[in-house]
Amino acid sequence: MKKLLTFMFSAAVAVLLMSGCSGDIQATLNSKTLVDGVYRAEYSECDEYGWKDYVEITVSEGEISEVVFDGENADKTKLKSEDLSYENQMKQYRGTYPAKYNKDLINQFIETGKIDGVDVVAGATESTDRFKTLVIAAMGNAIDGDTETVIIEN
Repeated sequence: MKKLLTFMFSAAVAVLLMSGCSGDIQATLNSKTLVDGVYRAEYSECDEYGWKDYVEITVSEGEISEVVFDGENADKTKLKSEDLSYENQMKQYRGTYPAKYNKDLINQFIETGKIDGVDVVAGATESTDRFKTLVIAAMGNAIDGDTETVIIEN
């Protein structure tokens, strides 16, 4: 039940954020202070390429101090950003790769402090959308200090 409520809250926040709200993420999320901790959101299943994307946001002294965006394979033995075969394939067909676009997305979010300040990375449109969805879910938990992982249905 708690996961359902968290998902519903995250969805409501997503609607607010994607409807053109401006200002930094903390102000947008009801002007509440973020609670120190590590907040994780992940997809429920692997995508068609075998990766389950996740975001981890670390909050220290009420501020975002670290953001991690990556994907794990089904048995959690590999990270998408470290898979050289996947990187080479993406570079060839998309002109980018996970280690590069992950940094781009994270840097945009940290620099602007806004989820709507994150522009689509060319060649990684779907990953950009997934990043935004995961950040919104994790930030919803950061308001309440709920460190339970938020699971987003694919």
